[in-house]
Amino acid sequence: MLKSLLLAFCLSIGLAASAAAAPSPDGKCNFDSDCGGGAKCNSGKCSNSPGGKCHFDSECNKGEKCWNEQCRKG
Repeated sequence: MLKSLLLAFCLSIGLAASAAAAPSPDGKCNFDSDCGGGAKCNSGKCSNSPGGKCHFDSECNKGEKCWNEQCRKG
């Protein structure tokens, strides 16, 4: 019983870690959840990736601001 609880706990931690994985290196996305860090998916690119565009501060990672359609540390 204890072993099965421990196994279930370890699997849930592994699943949670994989769900919070980093965005793809090329910044391509289908959903906001693909981008991570609070960034948004705009036209198939993460707003915080090179070539990605933002329109509001809320589309950038925490601690960043949207300046001239680019997320920058602010």
